[in-house]
Amino acid sequence: MITLHKSRIGPKGQITIPKELRDRYHLKEGEEVLILSSDDGILVKHPKATLRGSLKGKLDVKGIENDVKELRLQWRL
Repeated sequence: MITLHKSRIGPKGQITIPKELRDRYHLKEGEEVLILSSDDGILVKHPKATLRGSLKGKLDVKGIENDVKELRLQWRL
């Protein structure tokens, strides 16, 4: 599904990505994004979603990390 969001271009050519979209796609200050150009316009894209970013807010990441550490310790025995 495509949704429309408006933003203005600042004096240095900067565009602010609305907070709702930054939160949804886990975009943080200082991260790079890809800007794709086509005959239809431009597309701003997160370069490559990490597994941690994709699962953020959906799983207890710390719990999983602890489980993996425990399994690694067991495998070493």
